[in-house]
Amino acid sequence: MDMDKLTRKKTFSKILVAINDSSKAADKAVYYSTRIAEDYDAILVVIYVVQTQINLDTATIPSHVIEFKKQAQAYLTKISEKIHHKHSDTDNIVKVKTDIIASNKIADAIVNYAKDKRIDLIVVGPRGKSKLKSLVLGSVTSDVVRLANCPVLTVR
Repeated sequence: MDMDKLTRKKTFSKILVAINDSSKAADKAVYYSTRIAEDYDAILVVIYVVQTQINLDTATIPSHVIEFKKQAQAYLTKISEKIHHKHSDTDNIVKVKTDIIASNKIADAIVNYAKDKRIDLIVVGPRGKSKLKSLVLGSVTSDVVRLANCPVLTVR
């Protein structure tokens, strides 16, 4: 295989940053994924995973899930505006796509989304809402690392 093909093959064209809360760790993951998307001129896909067994496309959604979805949408809107505002005066505009998905199994949802959308790199934080300091890596993060069929970057 010639070197040019090898270099092109390793380039990231679609980067997924997966978050399931609006924390400083999530902000940091978004920051790093934005920088990488900028460096590689890649599409940045920001997904917010709402943990629930309820399908968000159904007609009857419980009020607490509606509230989670509103929070997720508000966070994604804030992130998109921040990215576009930051890059409005540069030539290298990051293309951003946002999505909200619902699943009881967050890691599986992230990995399946990445497979379906042919993502080249997944960026995740070290842990979600669990504040257990004894965990080196959160269970969602470690499952994503274990199950993903593409490289995974954990940001701490």
